[in-house]
Amino acid sequence: MRAKIGLVFSVIFCGFLLAGCFPDDIQPSYKEADIPVTIKKICREEFKLRVLPIRVGNTLWVYAPQPRLLHADFGKKPEKIFDEDLLDKARNILTSISRVLLSSDKAPDFFVLVLSDINIGLDYSLTANILDIKKSAAGMIPWNEANKRYVIGFEQSVDAKGDVRGEHLKVYDLKLAEFLSRLIVQRVRMFFQEEPIKKYFSLKDVNAGFRDKVFTFEYSTDKKLEPKENPDIPRAILNSIVYCFKTYEFKDFARVKIRNLQGGAIVVYESKDIQAISIE
Repeated sequence: MRAKIGLVFSVIFCGFLLAGCFPDDIQPSYKEADIPVTIKKICREEFKLRVLPIRVGNTLWVYAPQPRLLHADFGKKPEKIFDEDLLDKARNILTSISRVLLSSDKAPDFFVLVLSDINIGLDYSLTANILDIKKSAAGMIPWNEANKRYVIGFEQSVDAKGDVRGEHLKVYDLKLAEFLSRLIVQRVRMFFQEEPIKKYFSLKDVNAGFRDKVFTFEYSTDKKLEPKENPDIPRAILNSIVYCFKTYEFKDFARVKIRNLQGGAIVVYESKDIQAISIE
């Protein structure tokens, strides 16, 4: 369900970005200091939507409290996930954010949009790297790849109930290392949703993060059926790590550890080993 929810929003996100490209000779319309208030103003005046933008360092948070996130038939009909009005609201908010960031003199490194159901307590978040937005708007990233670069979060949040001011959010300055950790986990989850992998295996536990410049990826799987040929799951995980590190030109790490929690086996790659691997 997490993957399906993420796909719905990422398709919307990619679609509006393709229409948001600005020629190189156009001067910036917005100053960096005015980004939060401008997004708030556009959402209010053009779309009648209430949002609360919060700038923390190089990360822009945009909070959008909602009366409902999920469709009334969620859980009853597989095709019904988000409330129909929510999709239009989200599209308009994302359009506003894109419009301002793509035409500002200096945009933050990341933005996080959080839509919260303040009645039952749910948080839906979408985290984007601004450089990816610019590349997507310029047609430098295929739409199917652009979809995979937005980190999706969806979780229950008791503190979101009645919160119209975003007080339950723990806003902070997101760093590239954390973004990459979450993106790699998401891409591995997506790998386990592909055919024929999902027929034979499911991802049971997964955790990833940096500590003392060491990136550790831990995982375990459940086997549903016995495959005719065992897929090289460790290699697929390594490919996701290498792809993300190289795509974002991330070099601030000493080594990578991949650990299978079921067998306890740990494979270690030094930084030079990762740099030497070709992206598959």
